[in-house]
Amino acid sequence: MALQENDHPASGGGAVSEHGADEGFAGLDMEAAHFFVVAARCGCFMQAARSLSVKPTLLRKKLGVLAAWAGHPLFQHQGNALVLSPEGRRLRTQLAARLAVLSPGLAQNEDQPLVRIAVAEPLLHDILGRDLLAFLRQHANVRLELARLDEGEAPAADTDLRVWLAPPGDATPWPGFASAHQVCLAQMEYLPHIAKRYSRETSRPRSLVELADYMLVDLHGYAGIEALRPWNLAIAERRAGVTRVNSYEMLRQMIQWSACIGLLPHYVSQLDKNLMALPALFEPRMDMQAWLAVRAGEEEREEVRRLVALVHAAFDERRDWF
Repeated sequence: MALQENDHPASGGGAVSEHGADEGFAGLDMEAAHFFVVAARCGCFMQAARSLSVKPTLLRKKLGVLAAWAGHPLFQHQGNALVLSPEGRRLRTQLAARLAVLSPGLAQNEDQPLVRIAVAEPLLHDILGRDLLAFLRQHANVRLELARLDEGEAPAADTDLRVWLAPPGDATPWPGFASAHQVCLAQMEYLPHIAKRYSRETSRPRSLVELADYMLVDLHGYAGIEALRPWNLAIAERRAGVTRVNSYEMLRQMIQWSACIGLLPHYVSQLDKNLMALPALFEPRMDMQAWLAVRAGEEEREEVRRLVALVHAAFDERRDWF
């Protein structure tokens, strides 16, 4: 809904009228003008800030600059409603008609470049999901294509940014494209987990023999990952008591609610206190690393830089997990 309009007629004079002619736009801050048109269209400063991908404080500052230029307040309160002032209505009409001509780059429906990001499902579910939701809430004008990567799955050929899991090793893992920025974000140990409600700590399985009395749930993508070889061997040797799923979220749910034991990153107990790790069941350790890579040539794009900063911040915030 657009901002409500004041029904009182606009005065005939004033600074806005003087700026109404084309030649009267001298000294106009075009970015502030664009911010004003969007704020008037959205009817809400917060939503306008999201649409513009700016902080609300910057939006208000720019609107103050424009009001000072016009020489009149552009908004006013009527009860609990924020409405355009008569001068604000007049300026909005003038700017909406002329903005694209004065500065085509600020046109209302300017195309936004598409950003393609592929994220390993465990990292999306456990670490990045909340931050990506916040990013979209704050940047309503971006074009984002988000792909969930299953374990071992390669990204699409046109992926701009990839966050994935790879076994540790001397060689830097190949992200699937030539990269300009590639970094290891964290290393995590994979351990079998069980819900505490189904096994007290004093009676939890402490050997592979005792593990035989429990249903094992396996993620389909684990097969073939050399770093998870001890677990995969245990699954392969089973002739009963195995369930395979193709969703990390379903794996978590089955461990939590079906008295199953499944392989999860060691940090999950930080997310769900009901899940308990079962250490010392498998040797050697099963480790995986989280990696971030950006396609070469895309690293300078503003949207890509924002997403790279988001990924780094999400892992830094949880550094004590690793």
